[in-house]
Amino acid sequence: MKRNIIWNFVLLSALIMVVASSCKKDDTGDGLDFEITIPTDWNYQIYGDPTILYWAWSPQRTADDAAGIRDAINEDMLVTKQSYANSSLDGFYSALVVALMEFPSFIEISATDTTINSEPAIKMIHLQTIKIPIVSTTITSDSADLDIQPIKYLFYRNGYGYVVDCGTTPYTHSHYKPIFDDIMSTFKFKN
Repeated sequence: MKRNIIWNFVLLSALIMVVASSCKKDDTGDGLDFEITIPTDWNYQIYGDPTILYWAWSPQRTADDAAGIRDAINEDMLVTKQSYANSSLDGFYSALVVALMEFPSFIEISATDTTINSEPAIKMIHLQTIKIPIVSTTITSDSADLDIQPIKYLFYRNGYGYVVDCGTTPYTHSHYKPIFDDIMSTFKFKN
């Protein structure tokens, strides 16, 4: 199970730019078991994957794509879900921290119990350096190290752990935090 959690969060870090649902609050046929509203200028994608559910990203990523720089990490939100039976929110959080500690650059800044639309959650902020692929017409290396300061919201529901991963760099964290706060105020489970 530890290996699966580590693999899922390696994927999560590598795919930290996969997007969500575009400001349509009543998309009942979207296959998601939650609702979320993003800013109108953000883009999103809904995945059929059982683990990676939704990815939303800021307009900056779209601008970078137009400039010929793809796969650079920009401010985004990724929602993942994994089976984690016979546990609790605290158990899921502990397993996630153990998985993230496998990365030498992981430093937890804070973890706070919170409630999002009546749903218990843990809000975690941490630092980490990840290696990202670079596909560019101007950058010659095929990967680069990137320092990130994600805000993670962890939920545990019906035998599944959910992570809403709000990705920023340390330099853009204070700018995007209020945007992520607004987005998270709209997050709720459908059932």
